[in-house]
Amino acid sequence: MTDSPPAQVRRLHLIFDLQRGRLVARDFLRELSEQNWPLKVTGASKRDDLDPTHRELVMVETMRKAQVALVLVTPMVSTSRNVVEEVRFAKHANLQVAGVLVAGSTAHTQLPQGLHRSTVVGWDWGALKKAVM
Repeated sequence: MTDSPPAQVRRLHLIFDLQRGRLVARDFLRELSEQNWPLKVTGASKRDDLDPTHRELVMVETMRKAQVALVLVTPMVSTSRNVVEEVRFAKHANLQVAGVLVAGSTAHTQLPQGLHRSTVVGWDWGALKKAVM
């Protein structure tokens, strides 16, 4: 009997609206953990009391621990200062950036700059797995 090689663990950084998306992020992470995918969340949006010049440097270095940045797309995500900023930082860190529609957002929800509609999927675990794995 031959064992299949273990799947390579993908590293993910979660980006969400800090003002309006904390509960959605918590629920999403709980359900994600139940999927038993070879996936490790290496970081997530958080408040930092850093001055703007150091914030970018610290965030980009933190994001470099990941391979994929996943944006939780909520109806007001394009107006979220931290999401817009973190998508830009993820690009600077050379991460693949994908999004998932949550909390009533639709295919017509305005996306933050840098997140392309072709990389956004609905909250469907099969589609999401294809997008991030």
